[in-house]
Amino acid sequence: MRVRVGWAAWAAALGLTLATPARALEPGKLGDDAVHVDVTNASSVLYNFDNRDTRPLEVPTRANDEWGMWYNRLNLQASWGKLTLGVRVDNAWFYRSPYPEAIALDVVETRPAGGGISDAQLFRQKFDEAGAELSNRYINWVYPSKYYVGYTTRDVELTAGDFYAALGRGFVLSVRKMDELASDTTVRGARVTGRVNAGPVKLRLTALGGEMNPLRIDEASGRYLGVDQTVTPSWLAATEAGMPRAVETDFVPRTPSYAPDRLGAAQIEIAPKGFKLGTQASFLRRQDPLNVDVVRQADTILTGSQSIEVADFGGHGDGYVEVALQSLDDADRDSSSADRELLDGQKGYAVYGALTLIEDPVTLTFEGKHYRRFFALAANVNTARAPEFALVQYSAPPTTEAFWVDTEFEGFNTCVTGGRLKGDVELGKDESVFAWVGHYRTWAERSLNESCETSDANLNRVWDVATGTEITSQKRKSRANLTVGARIDQSEEQFAIANGAETHLYYQETYARYDVIRHLGGPFSLQLQGWHRRRHQVAGGPEAPWFEGQHLTGVDWAPHLSAAFGAEYSTDPGVPSTYFNGQVSYKITPSSSVGAFVGQRRGSLRCVGGVCRKYPAFEGARLDATVRF
Repeated sequence: MRVRVGWAAWAAALGLTLATPARALEPGKLGDDAVHVDVTNASSVLYNFDNRDTRPLEVPTRANDEWGMWYNRLNLQASWGKLTLGVRVDNAWFYRSPYPEAIALDVVETRPAGGGISDAQLFRQKFDEAGAELSNRYINWVYPSKYYVGYTTRDVELTAGDFYAALGRGFVLSVRKMDELASDTTVRGARVTGRVNAGPVKLRLTALGGEMNPLRIDEASGRYLGVDQTVTPSWLAATEAGMPRAVETDFVPRTPSYAPDRLGAAQIEIAPKGFKLGTQASFLRRQDPLNVDVVRQADTILTGSQSIEVADFGGHGDGYVEVALQSLDDADRDSSSADRELLDGQKGYAVYGALTLIEDPVTLTFEGKHYRRFFALAANVNTARAPEFALVQYSAPPTTEAFWVDTEFEGFNTCVTGGRLKGDVELGKDESVFAWVGHYRTWAERSLNESCETSDANLNRVWDVATGTEITSQKRKSRANLTVGARIDQSEEQFAIANGAETHLYYQETYARYDVIRHLGGPFSLQLQGWHRRRHQVAGGPEAPWFEGQHLTGVDWAPHLSAAFGAEYSTDPGVPSTYFNGQVSYKITPSSSVGAFVGQRRGSLRCVGGVCRKYPAFEGARLDATVRF
């Protein structure tokens, strides 16, 4: 068994905390102020069978089969007067994992005819490859993933440790927890916020700094991010104490997969009556890059923005505009003249605007953007060693699209002009309809185009349209949301595809989404939820269009029990055609629950507001329990 523990004291503290009687956690008093202690423990036990993605001669598609994990997250929070403190301890224990010998043997036994090398040579080659693949997967860890102490008054807020932060609309900084993507990034350092009320004018100042702290264990793949002494200089050695470390194996030397980035940021918000002015900036400083691309190899990234928000147009809407500038600098490192020109020869900028107009029964919402060589702040991750963490980022420039859109390919949002207009009409007290149309011109989709050359050779034109309805009934105990839409993405100039032909079509899709909840009487309700798509991805997808989708049928017995059956499908010849699953959850108390999932899920790219991650296919079972004292 391979075990790595950061601080032995954390393991001892974990056992001690779990043994503490619940009665000791009753609110008491220390001096004149009450003491409140909150303990929440979330545990997941899962087992992955063969997820049916195996490809001939491929090691990674075998390394994600037949493994099991117990993943525990213990959260302790306490408050006393103006003070708060908290700590989260994560524990990952892999009770089963694949071995290099078994993977290499399976490759040999299922090899296609021919190949030019003997079985012994192939076994040795794949044995070494599997050993390298497993060198930062399925390793047991106990570590302090988050901790903080805070002091709050009406005028001042101080935090030391881990905290979330968002400045503006995400251009400058956006680090937060996203449960939908199993993502949880914080800044580990210090933040101070001051508030001043001067009559009708309100002033808010925020300054923060520290190292970036993404979640280190990916429960979907068993991969972890590891550091070592080469990437933890000076005070980073203290802030990274106890965190997962890169380990040396018989197959690879000790190699960090993550180098903590250091960041400082500040924001000034002035809010006279009716509107708000915001000035915000961040300065990101990197260590030597673990992956070479225009963002990760930058020595420093300076991003600043000015925003104006009008909160109310006399009851008829609101507006927001933000202009951001970005500078990437590689002056402290040796680089080729081409790389230096790419980094230092141009500056990036972004303009974003949102406008809502309300004149009952009609609401119009417009979002527009104009970005030129403006990049999200990607984490300094070795994407070859830890590809599951390639999309970790510290900012989230707005997409202006529906939050679930996953078809902004490559660097779509780094060099783009466009927007989306959405209209909502209330037809009655319980019925409304909506429609939107979006149009975008992007020059960074068919290639990264990191210099943002806006020539017709790089241009793609995208139209995105949709319409739908929302209906409620039974005093809003029942509701139905339906959306149907289409997206067409075409290049300005023809480009060659795999069969040698040329085309303008880059991507095309039609889809239907629905979410229906029908109250059945008493505490019972029925839910139908799904997303069905016809897709055609000319570059990087199957040769022919394919269908994919999922449907969930659920029954809810409020507030205690819910159960659901799900079915997923795909006609893409490269993946299995059907997937079935069942899930059930029981709420023990309003804050404690247990749930189980058994079955299959297809692999997919999931996006929330432009932040995406790729999930592998899953076939197995998992049990989740959350208990709060």
